[in-house]
Amino acid sequence: MNLNLEPRLDLEPSYLIIVLSLICFTISFLLIYYSTIFLRKKGFVVEDFHKKDKRLVPKPAGPAIFAGISLPLILLFAYTFEIKYFAVFLSISIIFLIGLVDDLKVLSGKLKTSLTIIGSFPLLFFGVYDSHLLFPIFGSVRITIIYPLLVLFAIPVVANAFNMIDVYNGTISGSSAILCFSQIIPILLYGNYENVIFPLLIFAASFALFLFNKYPSKIFAGDSGSLMLGALFCASAIVTRTEIPSLIAFVPAILNGFFILASIKGVVEHRSIKARPVYMNEDGLLVASRDKKAPMTLARLIVADGPMSEKKASTRILLLFVFSTILAILTSLLIKR
Repeated sequence: MNLNLEPRLDLEPSYLIIVLSLICFTISFLLIYYSTIFLRKKGFVVEDFHKKDKRLVPKPAGPAIFAGISLPLILLFAYTFEIKYFAVFLSISIIFLIGLVDDLKVLSGKLKTSLTIIGSFPLLFFGVYDSHLLFPIFGSVRITIIYPLLVLFAIPVVANAFNMIDVYNGTISGSSAILCFSQIIPILLYGNYENVIFPLLIFAASFALFLFNKYPSKIFAGDSGSLMLGALFCASAIVTRTEIPSLIAFVPAILNGFFILASIKGVVEHRSIKARPVYMNEDGLLVASRDKKAPMTLARLIVADGPMSEKKASTRILLLFVFSTILAILTSLLIKR
């Protein structure tokens, strides 16, 4: 179903996009701040396994960043009647609710992955996609039949891959803030300026979260936060037609997911895995596990060359995403629109 509603008002002024991004950041920041107090008071805390003092950290920050992202999308839909804003809002709302249920009551890995497929339905139902993929050098390639199937599976794959990189303090928020530039720069190059609001909302919410989630974390995103950010990143790539640059930037997360699935031979809830891929030594430094039953993860590979602090390990992961995002931006220069 493809609804092409005429915009009620012009969305050209760049100040509107800037204002909405600032609203997203402000709401997310304030709600995350108050969430750290409220969640701790109500007992919604989890142990930070990579700290010697086994400190308890509030979780989840998902509801706060969901509110920060949702309001601008709702305002944009009300302002323009553009159905893409409503479709993306519905998509991330579904994923957020699934993640929130998992935060409150742990879902099995297979059930959670299966449920996240529902998040792709709004994008397909409202037809807010273009079945012409933009490739470097070759330009536009039409895949009319295959593309809807790709959308159907892209949302759950990317959302769950995002969830899997939430391993160290700051990795989920930092990588999310970095990855959005694989969409912002190509969009500006393509000239579709109004679409830049989607990755800008990702950046605004992720940066607000990073200020609290960086080492040492004052709050964790939770599945409601990580799954939703992944779904929004994927939905944004689809709507803005930046699928190829986004895919290249996302390679570290894809490899991490592949390593995990290959080593544990299936989809399981990460909290049910007994053997941890990384542990702390007596000095409080991270060491890669030698247990054959421990899953092979990016977090484990990062510390494989010797003990290191969590802050250094987190920085290394973020640098991987910086490198892949730079490659994505360079690739976008070769894409003919």
